[in-house]
Amino acid sequence: MINAEHQIAVDSVVKKITFKHYRTGEEITKLVSDIPHLNKNPSNHRVIYWSHDDDDFEDIIKSSIIKIEDVQSD
Repeated sequence: MINAEHQIAVDSVVKKITFKHYRTGEEITKLVSDIPHLNKNPSNHRVIYWSHDDDDFEDIIKSSIIKIEDVQSD
């Protein structure tokens, strides 16, 4: 058996998202990319992004999102 790191299909568009932490209400801002194959159900109350800050998944409740901004690449 070959051990290989999972490949994550991440959208190339980087966004800056600001949302409130589900427990504390603290405002958090992170650089993220969409993971289209994990967000196919539009009626789901959560959305999963790839966090470039943490190099990990970020599971966010849609109603906690304050704003989403596109990040311009130089």
